[in-house]
Amino acid sequence: MKRIVILSAAMSWAALTLQSAQGHHALAANYDVDNIGTIEGLVVEVFWANPHIHYYMEVMNDAGETELWDIESSNVSTMQRSGWERNTIEVGDRVRISGRLGRNGIRRMELDKESLEVLE
Repeated sequence: MKRIVILSAAMSWAALTLQSAQGHHALAANYDVDNIGTIEGLVVEVFWANPHIHYYMEVMNDAGETELWDIESSNVSTMQRSGWERNTIEVGDRVRISGRLGRNGIRRMELDKESLEVLE
């Protein structure tokens, strides 16, 4: 009976560890760590919730057309420990930010928290 309990506990731990690792595996699949960019635009939506905060921005491309970008940051507690709050970036703010760009030309960015510049 003791072996069954130990085996069951070990299997549970392994399953939780694997699930945790898979959750963050998507960041490397979605963002190019060697491709850092900067964008400027209007914040149109804020999703302040776990597992990751998202800001949605309208950004003008080189052809003068508006594109919607998905800006992803860390989870709520990590952002709060860095001094960010729900109202650090709000709908209607015009901001300039930098971060890792999405792979394959997808309009997404992993936010560099230190890069935020709120524009007038």
